Amino acid sequence: MLKLNQKKLSYTFDRCQQCGICYAVCPENAISLSLRHDGLHDIKINAALCIACGKCVRSCPANKEYGYEGYFDGFAQKKYYLGYHADNRIRRESSSGGVCKTLIIDSLKNGMVDGAYSLKCTDSFPFAQGEFYTREHIPSFGDMPNSVYHSVMACTEIDRIQPCKRLMLVGTACQLRALNSIIKDKCDEVVRVCIFCKQQKTLDSTRFLAKMMGTSVPPNLKFRPRYRGDGWPGIVRVDGFELPYSRAAQIPFGKRLWTVPGCDICGDSFGMEAGADITLMDPWTICSHNELGETTQKGDELLQQCVSLNLEPRSFSEVEPALSLKDVWRKQVTEPVYRGRPCKKRYVRAVRAERRQQRLLRMVVEMLPRLPIICYRTLAKLPDLRNRI
Repeated sequence: MLKLNQKKLSYTFDRCQQCGICYAVCPENAISLSLRHDGLHDIKINAALCIACGKCVRSCPANKEYGYEGYFDGFAQKKYYLGYHADNRIRRESSSGGVCKTLIIDSLKNGMVDGAYSLKCTDSFPFAQGEFYTREHIPSFGDMPNSVYHSVMACTEIDRIQPCKRLMLVGTACQLRALNSIIKDKCDEVVRVCIFCKQQKTLDSTRFLAKMMGTSVPPNLKFRPRYRGDGWPGIVRVDGFELPYSRAAQIPFGKRLWTVPGCDICGDSFGMEAGADITLMDPWTICSHNELGETTQKGDELLQQCVSLNLEPRSFSEVEPALSLKDVWRKQVTEPVYRGRPCKKRYVRAVRAERRQQRLLRMVVEMLPRLPIICYRTLAKLPDLRNRI
């Protein structure tokens, strides 16, 4: 999070959402990125180069606050689909049934958009970066990463976006808010696809998963992670080791460990405040394990024209258990605590209790050697102190 006070730029790591937009928009290259041990980046400001233009501050998604009043009111009227690629091989190898990748590829092939900004695979950490795709530069399914469960500064390559009539933006809510700040002169119309997100993860999450698998992440970060794919909900891999995702997710996601600090000040998991036309999320609790893959989708723009997608309509009551509405509500009501704003005392107590629980659990799972899987499953079933609200 960046602030400009009396022409002096300051940075707060604990509220940074790790999008990289500040680095990308700085006209004087006064902002640099410094990789931390946890895989996140510190923002370094060169005061001698900074001209206090404020572009970084205006673009920073962490500076945008919302009230969330009435946020959930229209959910019962929205359209929902269980979606997956028609080709079983692609469906199985991609995370979440390959829906996000299919939207990008089909929309470009069929002329529904002229350009799309998303991610591409890279050979070095964080193994993904922003990329602008066009009708002349259509990616393959292998060009784009599956789900990435360590933070990626997705907005650092925005200079690749060329002017076009209809532009598709793909990202989490914070990334979309950052991208919204720079697209005014880039296109006539924009389509926003939001990847549902409650918590981005640091690299320490992958280090823990590697330990569960009986391996480790090397200090030089020369390793190959793969999150999801190979069925639903999929498999996590670190080099040649693997773990079923349903087991891998219990501690990091179930107990909110190794979360990017800036995620605590975002309650817009569905990207509605960012203007999302389509939100993609996984069908947790409403779909059983299978060897393929699928995604529950909220939104209708473009979907019917993606010929490679199989879309099964679902009612709100059918998908409601997968929408995590209570979790999103918790994020919204506790956001003022993390921003230092006045709020109800029970929210403050819940945040403090959760922080204590997070510190204790991290100390246990990080300091102790690899434990039997049953021990991690037991820890995951401990009462969640954030429910005190």
